[in-house]
Amino acid sequence: MSLSWPATPVLSPYVGDGSTGGDMEVEFDGAEVEEPSLLGTLKQVNVSEDDQMFETIEHFRQRRRLPSIDRDHLASVIDEISLTGSEPIKYVAGLFARHEIVFVGHNFPSRKIGMFMQELVPAVTGAGVHVLGIEWACVDDQSLLDELVTAEQFDEGIARSALFRWGLRHHFAYIEYLDILRSVWAVNRTRSPDSPIFRVVALDYDIDIDAVTENADLLSPYAWEHLRARGTASRHMADVLLRECTNKGRKALVLTRTGNALTRLRRRPHPIVDRIDSEIVDGRVVGCGNHVYSAIADRAATVLIHQPLTADGEHGLFTLPADGYLDAAFAHSNKPHFPVAFDATSGLIGRLSCSTSADSGDISQLSHGWVFLEPSREVRGPTPLQGWVTDANLAEARRWSLDPQLRSSQATAEDFANAINHAAAAAELSWTQIV
Repeated sequence: MSLSWPATPVLSPYVGDGSTGGDMEVEFDGAEVEEPSLLGTLKQVNVSEDDQMFETIEHFRQRRRLPSIDRDHLASVIDEISLTGSEPIKYVAGLFARHEIVFVGHNFPSRKIGMFMQELVPAVTGAGVHVLGIEWACVDDQSLLDELVTAEQFDEGIARSALFRWGLRHHFAYIEYLDILRSVWAVNRTRSPDSPIFRVVALDYDIDIDAVTENADLLSPYAWEHLRARGTASRHMADVLLRECTNKGRKALVLTRTGNALTRLRRRPHPIVDRIDSEIVDGRVVGCGNHVYSAIADRAATVLIHQPLTADGEHGLFTLPADGYLDAAFAHSNKPHFPVAFDATSGLIGRLSCSTSADSGDISQLSHGWVFLEPSREVRGPTPLQGWVTDANLAEARRWSLDPQLRSSQATAEDFANAINHAAAAAELSWTQIV
């Protein structure tokens, strides 16, 4: 399943006058959180700056038979984020003082998340981290990744080759995410001789495309018992992490989709996210993070980027985290400074209800930490790589795609470019799926 889901060309209800609260080129590592006394409010709540956002949240809650946002409770949430939040780069790097493997989870790729990860890579080296695990490459191309990040010059052609087949499977080919590999390469170019090489470790593996016919529907769950000859993706990903990191005493930063980033919570299956290629045991989805947590417990941790959560479908298939309280906090005139990260395991934040999500419960059951990079109206989709599929690799692209139209002998390089562009647009419009 793609990191994005199909979108219709509708205007986001979160878009107001088009103004934004920050520069897309913000450097996360250089941001400093203001003094707590300047953030949030202990006394009053003023919603005049973004009435439309609050109206949207109120409508969202009314449809789900929830009471209106409690202004006093919202003020307390704002204050807690303001008093305890920290700069996201420093927050994630700091988790390695207590954890060996830290998953950063998100379902919808964006420009800012890619930029955030680019800056996070060099920051975590100071915490003794020299492994980046990525879901969006296959172990079959591990030699290419090792060659890429240790070469004297960064070879974008090798990078594209290493990401090609997974990207075809999921319509995932973006500049900001390829540049995460460039960031790892840059760390290795400046490392001291006695410092370990920073590796990019591919976690998934190539599906057995020869096990099915050319006309097989690869978007059907029935095909996947044949395609996954080496077992479920989540189990394989966990085995790679345990073998390459835990068993060798290495720490790892891991970037995956949300379902594979969760450690303690085992999700209820989702009709879109888990329609194919998910491991379901006793009615619950078992992701990579769940397998890792079963092996090493709290030595593994989850950090989620603020994005829509899965819902049960009664009012849509996705929902606002914390039933809208976090979005309300960051739309408020006295909103906390952001980008910001904060602990989600305790306090008022940890007890925020996610009753409208498929798994219900509180924020603390989902994640150890939460990262808010930008409000929904400012989200921009990732930048598609140009020339991802050409006449030279078109036959291979058709072979590895899951989309029946792209598997056709009539599919063109332009068709593949359109699929990537559509996926990027769908990611940008992800919040519009919530009504």
